[in-house]
Amino acid sequence: MTEHKNRIPVKLPSLAFIVCLLISIACWLLVTLSKEYKMTYEYKLVCENLPEGRKSITASDTVISLTFNQKGLIYLTKPFKEKEKTVTVSVSDLIKPKNKVTVYTFTNKELCDFLVANNFGPELVAVSAPEVITFYLR
Repeated sequence: MTEHKNRIPVKLPSLAFIVCLLISIACWLLVTLSKEYKMTYEYKLVCENLPEGRKSITASDTVISLTFNQKGLIYLTKPFKEKEKTVTVSVSDLIKPKNKVTVYTFTNKELCDFLVANNFGPELVAVSAPEVITFYLR
């Protein structure tokens, strides 16, 4: 019988405290998941679809850094977190507006516009690096 008398009474949190805690957690999640994030990832550049008569292509850079606008759950669920990130570029489509030569130079803005139109869509904000990329066709 002495065991019950030595026990310290435990106070349970009030119902009002629990409700306020749940409301604050819900508000925090709402704000966090509606916030826009800018994330930069490095991608390996893979070239395909060479123009007729060309045997190989060499690029001045084989790794490019891409910056994305991401929002809430998209940031958590998109495949941006893959270990092997690659960007496949159709060389024929990329060089179509340029004159037919063996060396093609593109600014990061031109490359970004092409990638938005063909690979990533409006979530891609910019090509962070390199400033200029050059393709050499043989």
